[in-house]
Amino acid sequence: MGNNNARADIVIFGGGIAGLWLLDALQHAGYSAVLLNKGALGQGQSIAAQGIIHGGTKYTFGLGLESAVPDLAAMPDRWRASLAGEGGPDLRAAPPLADAMQMWLPPQRGGSALAAFSKKMMRGQMRERGSGDRPAVLPQGRGGNLFDLDETVIDVPKALVALQNLHAARIRELPKGVEINFAQCATGVKVTAGPVKIQTQRVILTAGAGNEELLTSAGLTQIACQRRPLHQIIVRGMQQPIYLHCVGKNSKPLATITSHPDGAGAFYWYIGGLLAEQGATQTPSRLIEAAQAELTRLLPGANFAQAAWATHRVDRAEPAHRGGLRPNSAFALCKGAVIIGWPTKLALAPVLADRIVALLDKDVVRPGPSDLAALATLPAPAIAQPPWETVQQWN
Repeated sequence: MGNNNARADIVIFGGGIAGLWLLDALQHAGYSAVLLNKGALGQGQSIAAQGIIHGGTKYTFGLGLESAVPDLAAMPDRWRASLAGEGGPDLRAAPPLADAMQMWLPPQRGGSALAAFSKKMMRGQMRERGSGDRPAVLPQGRGGNLFDLDETVIDVPKALVALQNLHAARIRELPKGVEINFAQCATGVKVTAGPVKIQTQRVILTAGAGNEELLTSAGLTQIACQRRPLHQIIVRGMQQPIYLHCVGKNSKPLATITSHPDGAGAFYWYIGGLLAEQGATQTPSRLIEAAQAELTRLLPGANFAQAAWATHRVDRAEPAHRGGLRPNSAFALCKGAVIIGWPTKLALAPVLADRIVALLDKDVVRPGPSDLAALATLPAPAIAQPPWETVQQWN
């Protein structure tokens, strides 16, 4: 083929966790696949994720059973196998931050009934700790209930590096401002991405919020997207790591906290949950003020005397759903030779890959000849910086 012409079975657009996991799955299924990304791998939604591999547990909080996600139940074991090099992409180079999350029900009216209900509904997914067996940030021997949950917490930046290293020659960055064009034809799709032209059987879009622009390029504007904004809180200088859902009677955790080493012996606390959802309409200073009050109430043993505070905004992008609600699982839709995918949650990346491979099987897409030499004209992408490394000003 010409110097700028390539051929591959599959071209993936979008280099977050979902696209990278899919690339590995396609390679193992025998396809010649390449991944193209604008900017750094994981930028946007993946790098802003807390890394929690949910087992569905948190969606039963506050009796919110209607929002449960059945596909999540198998995800902790699926990811653990990958982290151990025993199935799926080999992520042994990215050891998890924590083997379990915890769920804290602070002393509250009706708390005993809520704890009893939780234990009944989530039998086998959680283990209650004694009142004297708690992190220092929680009250010792004084009310409330603490549970260990079956939820691994991955190190997202390290997972991105590990996934990139598995197939580095097939992952390329598109130049800034490059125009992308798709032309469906009898043999699949002719893709023009900047200086490179690729003949491929299928194009797969896994670019999160970037799918909107890609759908326009593909002439598929009838597929609607939605965004649900978050305004996460970052606390610098904490002396102990915690991995904690703080819950009440709301169907969502009041605050979800994960911890990330700062390289100097302390930790960043990265906080989502209801605080971050309600904070989407608040200024950073107002959200920090609200977070300081709420975390002091929920974690009476926490010492924030030396802490510095910041916030980070991110949109969760997904297919439009009735009433703007969260879709109930990963989403994959085939439109001709283009497949559109959203995992809807980082933990569901394996489910999305399974569904896309199934769509290829259904359409009898089979591996064919490939020529990837032209990809060498495109640079290898960097890994996105996590939110706490991009803060411009700490409060």
